[in-house]
Amino acid sequence: MKYSKILVIWMSVVFCIVLQASASHSAASDSGKGYSIEDFKLHTASDLVDVCTLQASHADYTLAIAFCYGFFEGATHYDDAIARSPAHPDLVCTPPEATRTQAVTVFVEYMNANPQYGSEQPIDAIFRALVDQWPCIK
Repeated sequence: MKYSKILVIWMSVVFCIVLQASASHSAASDSGKGYSIEDFKLHTASDLVDVCTLQASHADYTLAIAFCYGFFEGATHYDDAIARSPAHPDLVCTPPEATRTQAVTVFVEYMNANPQYGSEQPIDAIFRALVDQWPCIK
């Protein structure tokens, strides 16, 4: 329980920082796939895809990619934390050489191939994609 509270606090801080910084950007034309500043609220997995695939030329790119990677980092740390409990098996068995960028790519490609999951919660879709790519074999 301690880890989930820490994750929620951490993600809330990151979210506030990103929204604050994004508010200072002008409303430049969007060059992403349906991106809007509202995507940072992450209502759906599709919102996370929009944030994670924002074009490098977009004014919000640095914020978006940092937010995307931070969200993934938090998700994997949470999986690691709950996997230490005998009550919760590890969800994803990522190879040691896998990078955060590879995990984001797996997620984006999975979502592009399975758009029916776009309305899911982002965290659910992340684990759906990563478990599909790197399942834990028992």
